[in-house]
Formats: sequence, structure tokens, C-alpha cells
Amino acid sequence: MILQLIEPVLLFLISFLSVHYSMPYFIRKARKRGLMVRDMYKPGKPKVVNLGGLVMFASMYLSLVAAQFFIKNVLPLYIFYFIIAAFAMYGLADDLLGFVKRNGKVLVLFFVALPIALITTDTDINLVFFNVELGRLYGLVFAPLYVMVVANLVNMYAGYNGLSLGLTIIMLVFASIKAALGGGFGHVIYLLPLLGAMCAMMFYNFYPARVLLGNVGTYLIGAGLGAFLVLAGMEFFGVIILIPHIINFLMWIYWCMIMHREPHVKFAKLRRDGTINPPNGLSMKFLVAKLFRVTEPQAVLICYAITTAFGLIGLLV
Repeated sequence: MILQLIEPVLLFLISFLSVHYSMPYFIRKARKRGLMVRDMYKPGKPKVVNLGGLVMFASMYLSLVAAQFFIKNVLPLYIFYFIIAAFAMYGLADDLLGFVKRNGKVLVLFFVALPIALITTDTDINLVFFNVELGRLYGLVFAPLYVMVVANLVNMYAGYNGLSLGLTIIMLVFASIKAALGGGFGHVIYLLPLLGAMCAMMFYNFYPARVLLGNVGTYLIGAGLGAFLVLAGMEFFGVIILIPHIINFLMWIYWCMIMHREPHVKFAKLRRDGTINPPNGLSMKFLVAKLFRVTEPQAVLICYAITTAFGLIGLLV
């Protein structure tokens, strides 16, 4: 029993400690190389290191190398993280090249997520009161589409220090609890290298952030969430906990429709007292600042509370 507990703890700790101890070195090197962007919600807009998701990626890899020594069937775990790695590499390319065409993004990310079909065993969608059987279409169409959508939703709901990372940690914790309550504790082990890296990253990414995730990081964590929800057969639960992200996406769609009279503004302004002055309420992060006169960390905590509420609802459904 003790040995069974040690294995998952090791997966978490190796990833956690790797990020924790290597991040200061990465920050120093990144500053020298100029891998920095403006932190738009600080007085003076200081520069902060970007692409911190690369350290998370490398740390998860170290955890997976160790996994082969104490996990008997490590292949499904490797396939799971291959998908995450592929999304991370796409995010890195986006950071460096700045992809614009969203149709191309959708097509590329769909094919990137296709390996999820190799580790899915269910072919039906559980909608609480009834199931929908999809057969081969589940693994070849629905599952990769689901992962792609979740990754994009996570990538879009970002912009404040610790926002996307903290929200995804909250959702992954609720997803782990839901899986464990449903008897799927064996699935939770898939998350441990990812969660270890994410929890360590919070020390550096929460306000005031010393390093930002970059698209490489947001796509990485988003793909991890989406792949886990599919693997554990919790697609409907995923929709519930992602409701704030879905609302954020629908707001963006509406914003695109009225852009002729409401031009797109990526960043809000800061008032003299440090509170955020959003251009409108057409995204979740702007809406919170529109409804309440809040600073960046206060806005983030409100967003955390909203997602936590939907996580609790998801557990009860």
C-alpha cells in the first residue's frame, strides 16, 4: 500500500521540484536573451520573462523518464503526454511566429490531438440522464475535437498574472476529485507530472509574476485538462467547470461581430490607484473589472471564485 502511494507522489514531486529549482536559472538566462514582454497591468509596464511553459514542459519530461522505472504499463502515460507536448510545441511556434489565421489553428490542433484515440476506451458520451454512443467517431472525431476546444478555451481566458494557470489548477483538482469519487483513481496518476509542474509554477506566475507562461504554457495546460476529461469519460463534467471559459469565448464571438463599432482592445488601462479600467465588459477578465473596481490580483481571485463555484456544481451533478 505504501509503495502504491510513493509512486504517484514521486511523479508529482519530480516535476514540482524540477520547476521550483530550475526556474530561477531560466529567468536569468531568459533576461540575458531578451525573452521578455511588457507586464501591462503594473505601473510603468515593466518587462517580465516570457515562455515559462518551456520549464514546465522539461520538468514533466523528467518526471516521465522516472516513471518508466516504477510504472508497469507506461505507454498510455507517454501517449497522454505526447499530446500535451505537441500542443506545447504548437504554442511555442505561435509565440515565436505569431499565427493569425484561426481556421488554420483549428485544423492543425485537431490533427495534433488525434493520438487521444489510442488511449480512449469509452465510445459513448455520458450526459447524466442518458448516454450517446458514437462508436469509432468518438476516438477519431469527438475526442480530438474536445481536446482542441478545451485547449483553445484555456488559451483565450488569460491576460492577468496567474489567471490561466490558477484557473486550470482549480479545474484539474475538481476533475481529479470527480474521477476519484467515480472510481477512476487510476486516471488521476496521468495528471501528477502536469499538476506538479503547475503548482510549482504558481510561485513564479502569481502576482507579481516573475515569469509568464506564454502560449507554450497555456496550450500545454489546456491540452492536459482536455485530454484528462476525455480519458476519464467526464466530458459533461468538463462542460460544467468550463462554463466561465465558454462564456468568455461567446463574449469574444460577440465582440468580433460588433468590432466595427467596438474596436478590439487587447489590454485594459490602469487607473492611478492601480485598479483596472477595462475598455468594455466583453471578456470575463474585463467584465470582472467593469463590475468591480479591482486591482489585477483582486480580479484574478474573483475569477478563481467563479470557477470554483462551477467546480462545486460539477461535483454535485
